[in-house]
Amino acid sequence: MKTNTISFVILSALAFVAGSCNPNYDIIGMVAGQSPQPDVRFEHSMQYNSSHGSRDITLTTDEYCFYVGTDCHIDSAFDNTLNFLNAFKNDAVAPFALFLGDLINAKDNIPWVTETIKKACGTKSERIYLTAGNHDVYFNQWSEWKQHWGSSTYSFVVNTPNYKDLYICLETANGTLGTKQLRWLRQLLDQAAPQNYRHRIVFTHTHLFKKDESQGHTSNYALEETYELTALFAKYGIEWYLCGHDHSREITRHKGVTYITVDALEEHYPNAYYMIAYVGNDLQYCFVPVGKHDDL
Repeated sequence: MKTNTISFVILSALAFVAGSCNPNYDIIGMVAGQSPQPDVRFEHSMQYNSSHGSRDITLTTDEYCFYVGTDCHIDSAFDNTLNFLNAFKNDAVAPFALFLGDLINAKDNIPWVTETIKKACGTKSERIYLTAGNHDVYFNQWSEWKQHWGSSTYSFVVNTPNYKDLYICLETANGTLGTKQLRWLRQLLDQAAPQNYRHRIVFTHTHLFKKDESQGHTSNYALEETYELTALFAKYGIEWYLCGHDHSREITRHKGVTYITVDALEEHYPNAYYMIAYVGNDLQYCFVPVGKHDDL
């Protein structure tokens, strides 16, 4: 056995032992997953969409903004997330917010975190659009996630007086769309092609371009899937692909599409940021550093 292989086995064993003692680490979930697999989760999302209908938004102005946050990894502390929620709640020109996954970091946190978010944002919590990240489905938590948030794959339209903007939410908690979700995406993009959308935006958890090994032990797309998705996005005029997962900001242009990895909101990060997107005839964005939240 080669030295590198031996080292990997030893490190993996140590990580397993350490992780077994830490409630934040689901070692089995990182390797094989315990929640239902992507095709099953997709079916659950479609069932929810069918019974609850679309969450489209109608505005009285052609210009608006929306907030984007990701990777809170909440286990107890909540300050960075509350700062993000407070800013969104008090911004009169922000009708909705996107959250790109990894809301929680430990078992049994989804119920109380969800209630805290709804209390913080009041009625505006109905306009928070989420997708699940890999940590959200660890510990076999998908059943709780869908109970509190419903669907993780869907689309919605923002209708303004003169335009329509299309938003597509994909679920990539396992680093893949799976067969059924990919088929759904192809059909959705094909049906949307002849419609006169001003902007087309995709948001999800996992980043498409893997430039280092920081997330090598969890979810990342297969190279073949990256090829297909980037080709689809270029073909159908997707302007932005918004994601998290890697925790560090990265902006990549590929075949006319802008791929934006948003910084993590995780509590221990000294330079946590969230993103504000400005929508008009053009798309613009800025990143806002997280300070201490005001009392809600």
